[in-house]
Amino acid sequence: MSTPEMHTLAGAFALDAVSDVERAEFARHLEQCESCAQEVAELRATAARLGAAMAEEPPPEFKDRVLAAMHATRQLPPRTRPGSPDRHRRSARAPRWAVVVAAAAAVVGLAAGGVFGGIALTQQRELQSAQTQLDQAKDRYAPVAALLAAPDAKTAHGEAPGGGGVTVVLSKSLNRVLVMDAGLPAQPGGKVYEAWLLTGGDAPRPAGVIASAADGGLVVADGAGNADKLAVSVEPAGGSPSGTPTDVLMSMPVPA
Repeated sequence: MSTPEMHTLAGAFALDAVSDVERAEFARHLEQCESCAQEVAELRATAARLGAAMAEEPPPEFKDRVLAAMHATRQLPPRTRPGSPDRHRRSARAPRWAVVVAAAAAVVGLAAGGVFGGIALTQQRELQSAQTQLDQAKDRYAPVAALLAAPDAKTAHGEAPGGGGVTVVLSKSLNRVLVMDAGLPAQPGGKVYEAWLLTGGDAPRPAGVIASAADGGLVVADGAGNADKLAVSVEPAGGSPSGTPTDVLMSMPVPA
């Protein structure tokens, strides 16, 4: 694999989405490439912070509910030889909750803890609710996962004058940007932070209101491929009423 191709593995390597051969080759590449090493560190830090923002503690009674469900659930009969008809029939009767949990772990990783924290595995109504939450989490965070895994994903961090700042991840190939709250102080009166994209002398384009910490503390916007700066403003609840920044808090170059 040539060096130019090797550089494109930074995002996939940071999320452990590479083969064993690619992992070994890229690990050797990192020993000689300072820019890729920094890129991997920044992407891993962003992914970790996203995971922390999305995670939720399960309720205290969750362990007791799971143990009670285990005692009330009929156990499978002893294992038969591989390939036997009995084995295949049992596999076909696998409980639906097992399929749902396995799918959750595979597709939503970072959000799975919050989705399944309070599920009673034997209650169909809660399973249906969990499936709905899973689908919503999948739709919400799929653009984030795709952005972090993009071969050309670049990160940058900007500091705000009053403390805190934002972390920005940009992919020109996806034409997408992620702006994540990095300790910005809470605003009084229900005010919010809104991100803006700037290109040359053009008017700022809204990238969206940065969600609260409880909702992930981030915003993802498309149409960012040609932007050269990003600004964050303080706005009334819901975002700028005029479509232009009201009170600009900070600005920074987008990662190149």
